[in-house]
Amino acid sequence: MRPFRFVAFSVVRAWQGFWRNAMMSLAATATVVLMLVLLSGLFIVLGGLQSGLQYIEHKVGVTARLVDGLAQAQIDALVVDIGNLEGVARVDYISPVEALERLKEAYREQGLTLDLGGAPITLYASVEIALTDPNFAGSVADALEGRPEVERITTRQLDYDKLLGIIGYIRTGGIIALVLVGLTVLFMIVNMIRIAVYSRSGEIEIMRLVGASDSFIRWPFILEGILCGVMGAVITIILVATAWEPIQPIMVRVFQMPTAVSTQFLAVLSAIILAVGLGVGAIGSWISVRANLSSAT
Repeated sequence: MRPFRFVAFSVVRAWQGFWRNAMMSLAATATVVLMLVLLSGLFIVLGGLQSGLQYIEHKVGVTARLVDGLAQAQIDALVVDIGNLEGVARVDYISPVEALERLKEAYREQGLTLDLGGAPITLYASVEIALTDPNFAGSVADALEGRPEVERITTRQLDYDKLLGIIGYIRTGGIIALVLVGLTVLFMIVNMIRIAVYSRSGEIEIMRLVGASDSFIRWPFILEGILCGVMGAVITIILVATAWEPIQPIMVRVFQMPTAVSTQFLAVLSAIILAVGLGVGAIGSWISVRANLSSAT
């Protein structure tokens, strides 16, 4: 029963202390929200880009357009040779007839019908090469470059490399921004608790004179910082949940590729936000209590 009463007392005192210095407390909470919103944005963008990267990994391959008039024996020999190259998972020959069917299917998926109006359309035979790893795209393309059966080679390796570069830049910039804002949050919480300690220095002295332990004195201040972090986390989770629906279409428009962040991702992100908010509040208040509580006597 006594531990429960101690926890209840500490929580009540933390709540009272939070509102006793309302301006400083709200400013610290707002800074926590800023940091956590930045953290959430970084996680969402990186999660979407990672999804896009996985999509491109499945699509990254090599397509070789073939010259006209190849005999079936030449095509078969080419397919066998390509299949023996390192990094090749599968080789598919696409005839002009199959290419036309694919074009029609692409129109049907958009609710349209391909109507050429009687005009002729020229489609070429090609081989589509699936890779075991996107990094093999360059070597496979180089191996096909001099083949007389091949007229042109296309690959999405450039898209893959570009996306990898974007992810690297965003991750680096986001981490730097998070560190700077995180240090600001710690500074705000440390100052908030320091002001609270000084404003209650007389009360702390009385508590020590009647035999209160250090933990009994310290925990309300630590919980005050934790309360600041948790309130910032809850506000951030509400903001992210509210903005969740519009996020995906915006990402698709911005990055021009399929991106997906699932509801499970949102649950994990919410847990991370709560843990980071609680941790930052606890660390900031603990640092401040260690540094300032003894000087209040």
